Amino acid sequence: MNLLFVHDHPFYLDQSGAVYSGGGLPSAIWNNYLQNFEKLYVFGRLSENIKDKKVLSSHENVEFILTKNYSSIKALVLNYGKLIAELKDIIRRADIVLVRLPSVLGIIAGELAEKQQKAIWVEQVGNAKEALSMHGSLLGKLSALFFEQKNKKLVQRADYVLYVTKSKLQNDYPTMSKITVSLSDVIIKKILRKDELDDTRFFGNYMRIGLIGGFDAKYKGQDILLRAIAKLKAEIRENIIIDLVGKGDYGWIMSLISELKLERNIGFVGALEAGEAVNDFLSKLSLYVQPSMTEGMPRATIEAMALGCPVIGSNAGGIPDIVTGDFVHNKGDVLQLSRHIDYLFLNRSVLKSEALLSLDKSLPYLKENLENTRKEFYSRINEKESQ
Repeated sequence: MNLLFVHDHPFYLDQSGAVYSGGGLPSAIWNNYLQNFEKLYVFGRLSENIKDKKVLSSHENVEFILTKNYSSIKALVLNYGKLIAELKDIIRRADIVLVRLPSVLGIIAGELAEKQQKAIWVEQVGNAKEALSMHGSLLGKLSALFFEQKNKKLVQRADYVLYVTKSKLQNDYPTMSKITVSLSDVIIKKILRKDELDDTRFFGNYMRIGLIGGFDAKYKGQDILLRAIAKLKAEIRENIIIDLVGKGDYGWIMSLISELKLERNIGFVGALEAGEAVNDFLSKLSLYVQPSMTEGMPRATIEAMALGCPVIGSNAGGIPDIVTGDFVHNKGDVLQLSRHIDYLFLNRSVLKSEALLSLDKSLPYLKENLENTRKEFYSRINEKESQ
């Protein structure tokens, strides 16, 4: 069978013909689909921004069709007819059309696939209304409700649905399909053993708090974390160390740190190389915080849990699926987050117990466990398609 994957993701094409991603869709991810499909087509946006040349996305069994007709909302409107023609052509070649939502191209492709009576597979990786509401432009905010309704209708009618959360997105986007799965794209290769936990992380004089998130994506909540810490009593605040890891311009963060007079609390701000450097960083944290305003299933949070970090976070996306209910705060609620940090600082035995819980909760994200779930999902798809 041939599978078409559609998403708004920008891909960079270099002079040699190699395709690159800004980080979200590396070459290895296509193996998740090629283990069941003979051919994979990927339809996305062509980017001319060198910043999107971070990781190789090319794969020998993947054909990329990258459109020039959606470089901006204005370009989308002006070139809409050309874009439709591109999608219609590639949809004809596919047996199943996989649309990753929320995305504008995904919505358009899904509706065209319905007209061509193609089987539709939706991967719901986030909340459309949340994501668009955080868009910097007025147009993005105004279109949030429109695309939310389009998204809901497409999921409801889809043949197959994959959710990256255990319950949150399922509740937000119900479906009539009988072939659904909860399957995160976050893959953990190793989980720290409980006897490997270093208790000084949790019972030392200083509490080291970390957050991973790009600084250009302000919805990750770095500002919310900083404001929450600024509200702590002085005798607690002076024993907090804050580490903020991410790529992008963090000038706005440094300005806020100065405004809140938190300079003495800052341990590290900036980027770290993926892999051992990030793992080493996470393995030294007393607490990991994910105060996002919008999310799917946050990769960094699960990676932190696998390395023994207690976690607190907002109620965005799939965060409540993995964080203990008592430590979930409402999006943007600085005071509530501050209270959670205060409580865990004063109750270190609870902090340690949450670390142990994190190790247990990360088990479903081990590579072998995810692969078993994926194979079962594919088996059900294949059975239906063969009828």
